[in-house]
Amino acid sequence: MVTRETVRNAAREAGIKKGDILLVHSSFKSMGEVDGGAESVIGGFLDAIGEEGTLVLPTLCQEDFLNSYKTWHMDKKSDVGYLTNYFRCREGSYRSDQATHSVAASGKMAKWLTETHGHTAKRWGNMGDTPFSPDSPWQKMYDEGAKVLLLGVTPMSITFRHFAEYLFIEECLKSIEKRADYEEMKSRLHCFERYFDLEAWPHIYSPTVFNLLTEKGLTGESKCGNATFKTVPVREYVDTAIELLKQGNGDVLWRVENGWKVEEWLEWYEDCKKEL
Repeated sequence: MVTRETVRNAAREAGIKKGDILLVHSSFKSMGEVDGGAESVIGGFLDAIGEEGTLVLPTLCQEDFLNSYKTWHMDKKSDVGYLTNYFRCREGSYRSDQATHSVAASGKMAKWLTETHGHTAKRWGNMGDTPFSPDSPWQKMYDEGAKVLLLGVTPMSITFRHFAEYLFIEECLKSIEKRADYEEMKSRLHCFERYFDLEAWPHIYSPTVFNLLTEKGLTGESKCGNATFKTVPVREYVDTAIELLKQGNGDVLWRVENGWKVEEWLEWYEDCKKEL
C-alpha cells in the first residue's frame, strides 16, 4: 500500500530535496493501491520539497491538436493523466495560460512560474510560437535548475525534449538569419501550419539523453509501490540534448517507422552549417 510517507521517502531517495522545483510526469495507476488516492501522492511530493519548493505537473492538451489554439480555455481537461487533472483543480494550484503545453504549479514559485506563457515573448517552433517561449514556465524551470521526476513512465515523457528542440532551432536560425536563403531554409522546417507534412525537425529520442546522464551519475532512481521513480536535472538534460544535436549524433534522433524524416533533418542541418 502506497502512502503519503511512501511517496515522500521515494522522492527523497531518488534525489529530490527541500527547496527543489520539481516537475512530475506521471502514471498514477503504475503505483498500485494508494491510501488516500491522488492527494496522498501530491502531498508526498510537497512534503519532499518542503515549503520552499515548488511542485509542477504538465497539463498538456494534445487531443485534436490542430484545433488546440481554437478550443483552449483555462479549465480545459489535461490529456496527460489522472494526477495532472486532480492537481490543476486542487486548491492552491496555478495554471499557465497556453493552449498546448500548459503546466499547473503549487508552492513558493508557482504564481511566478505560471503567470506568463507566451504573453510577453515568442519563440518559433513546430507547435506554435508560445509553448516554449522565453517567458514560459519551461524556460523559467530551465533557468532555475528544476528537476524532472518520472513516476512510472519512460524518458520519452520528458517534455523538456521539445524545449531543447526549440532552443536548438532558434540557435540554428539565428546563425543563418543574414543569408539570402533564410526564408527558404525556414520553409523546409516542420511547422504547426503543416503539422502532418513531417518536414525537417530534430525530434529528440529522450532515452539516449537520459541514459548518457545516468552513465555520468546525474540521474536518480527509487521504488514506490509497483512504480519506479526516476529523476534527472533539467538543465543538464537540455544542455546535453542540444550538444548531441550540434554534434550531429544520430543516436539522439527519434527514428520511428513511417514517422519523423530523420534524413531530411540531417540534410537541413548540413545545409545550415554551410558557408554561403
